[in-house]
Amino acid sequence: MSDDARLGTLNKASVDRIQQAQRDYQNIATTLNDTIAKLAKIVEAGAESLQGAYVEPLKKDAQSIKDDLSKAAVRYDDCASEISKYIPELEEAKRETAAALSAEESAKSAVSSANARPDGQKGPDGVLPPEEQQKDTDKQRAQEEAGSQLTAAKNKLTAALDALDVAGKRLGDAVSARRYDDGLTDTWKDKVNAFFAEISKIFAIIGMVLAVLCLIFPGVNLLILGTVVAGVITLIADSVLLAGGEGSVLDVVLGAVGLGLAGVGAAISLFGKNLANSARTLNNITGEMNAVPGRPPRLNLTGDWNGRPIQLDDLGPGAVRPGGGNVTVTQQFGPGDFHVPTNPASGWQNTSDWFNLPGINNLLGRFGQITPEIGFFQSTVIQSRAAFGMWGNLFRNPGQFAREWSGVIGGMDGFRGLSSVMNAVGGSISPYWFVFGGFNALFTFGPGLIYSGGRLEEWIPDVN
Repeated sequence: MSDDARLGTLNKASVDRIQQAQRDYQNIATTLNDTIAKLAKIVEAGAESLQGAYVEPLKKDAQSIKDDLSKAAVRYDDCASEISKYIPELEEAKRETAAALSAEESAKSAVSSANARPDGQKGPDGVLPPEEQQKDTDKQRAQEEAGSQLTAAKNKLTAALDALDVAGKRLGDAVSARRYDDGLTDTWKDKVNAFFAEISKIFAIIGMVLAVLCLIFPGVNLLILGTVVAGVITLIADSVLLAGGEGSVLDVVLGAVGLGLAGVGAAISLFGKNLANSARTLNNITGEMNAVPGRPPRLNLTGDWNGRPIQLDDLGPGAVRPGGGNVTVTQQFGPGDFHVPTNPASGWQNTSDWFNLPGINNLLGRFGQITPEIGFFQSTVIQSRAAFGMWGNLFRNPGQFAREWSGVIGGMDGFRGLSSVMNAVGGSISPYWFVFGGFNALFTFGPGLIYSGGRLEEWIPDVN
């Protein structure tokens, strides 16, 4: 570091503030020593002074605290003592540097004066007369003397700063954390724990915000993916903290349960979509079997239908034949005879869930799972519209709203479509899925929001 930089640092140093710090350290040391003395009385107390089952645990705890405080008191005592030695050295450095700076200014003025002296002038004959030669000699001597003064002043400044550096190094070495094993210095483990504690806090907040959005707009893959990612990072951070002796067991347990529920929701979604895909496949097969020449497939007939009378109910809700009556499969009829409603299975399309990323899709395909037909971000738009549209039933049809909301929260992406497909094939969505959806929502609102928020605000203590 240059002299100018060191001088700037010295000028910022306040003797008064350092003296106040020394007094603070000394007061802390005094307080610790007083406390240690009181704890020693508890540790050394005899049976006549303390009685009861609590005595031995109390004495053991008092001894442990006394030992820890004794180590801390040594460091505070040392700091106060070493600062006391440093203060006069700092004051001396300030005096010496001030004197050196003053001498430097005087030397600079002398240099300027010497440089301003007149030079000897040659006569008409081009020869330098003796008196003019003396002028050059005097000027050179003055410049040399001024230069020596300036060098001496700079050397004095450097020596004063060097002396202060020596004093500062001695102070630093005397109170260095490497000399103490008192638990007051952050180890690499403490720094790692502090880092993961901050990570846990940041992603817990992100997860809470996303969880609220997922409750308001359920089934949107982008929101769910963000919540899962935040949950994974938070769980990793909390696990590291727990392994390092910090954090909370309950944080890790609740984080694992939350991710487990997300996994169950993913399994439910895969199951429902496989049913829908099977229904669509069956519809395509039976539709081809019942196609009228020159017209697209219309009917979804199953069972032993060939040659038996077809009731209107066989054709599904809304089927109408002008004039009524029964027909058989072998009868010929014209295009206008029947109106057959579209089977929901024929128009069903598989949107992307939160876990439908390229690598995962390839992996799921190996296990016979269907690959989404609509991409991730396009699915996000579709699912967002469905989430907004769902709230339209809140007052018009509260029961339908509750079923849709709990169904989507339970993991059934595209609830309406899946429900229609199940009805079309003569089935229905199990009510247990709605129960799971309600439980998932309660878990998100309870441990996910109330507990996490309370922990972050320190309203709820750690549970270990």
